[in-house]
Parts: sequence; C-alpha cells; structure tokens
Amino acid sequence: MDSTGYITLTEAGRQRAEDVLERHTILADLLMHIGVSKETALADACKVEHDLSEESFEAIKQVLRSLKFSSDNS
Repeated sequence: MDSTGYITLTEAGRQRAEDVLERHTILADLLMHIGVSKETALADACKVEHDLSEESFEAIKQVLRSLKFSSDNS
C-alpha cells in the first residue's frame, strides 16, 4: 500500500484474490439456487469462501456444472 492508500497486488496476490472471488461467486450462486435469499447467500459465502477445502470446492463446482448442464438440456 502506498502513502495514498492505493494497493498494488503481486501476481500471486492477484491470483489469490481471483480465486477467493470465484469461490464467493460460486458459493453464493449455489446458496441462491437452493432457495437462500440473496442477502443471506452473500453473507454466508463470505464466511465459507476462505476456509472451504479445495476438494469440497471442486465437488461443488462439479455439481453446479451438472445442474447447469441439466437445466440447459431441459
């Protein structure tokens, strides 16, 4: 952070931020898909996105892909 408060990320930092954003978006989308209100889904995604294991996150992504694929072919 510079003296004006501007933050510059390293490449590794930028990648980590993108990974967390992807997790947040996917988790919030899943929660809203199963009926959770947008406000609650966004808040809960914030709580989960940093601590969820990579294995669980990948499994969630696979389920969402299959749901999307299924609904696209209906």
